[in-house]
Amino acid sequence: MSGSSYDKTIQFRAGAEKEAAEILDEIHIGGVNVSELARTGLVEMLRRSLDEQDEIAVYERYSRDEIGEDVARVLLGEKIDQMEAEKDAFESAMERDTSDFLADSDGE
Repeated sequence: MSGSSYDKTIQFRAGAEKEAAEILDEIHIGGVNVSELARTGLVEMLRRSLDEQDEIAVYERYSRDEIGEDVARVLLGEKIDQMEAEKDAFESAMERDTSDFLADSDGE
């Protein structure tokens, strides 16, 4: 992402969250993968922050190959498949011959 203020590593001040993760790592048999928890939590929060207009904008950018499928799936998850199906259904409906649905003005 050009001009982005994000580095390859996203950092924040964890405070109590860091301590809670350390406690969980200590008490959980086999420990916990804090990095995986952070990634999962970030994905969840990114998806929650999107409204319908944001989702459409992400899908449009994905459709134009401005963003990759992996990034689109992080933001949209399974919705990307639903949006593709809706787009295909809409395009199919636009191509249908609607003359069968029209009735003559005298009822024939």
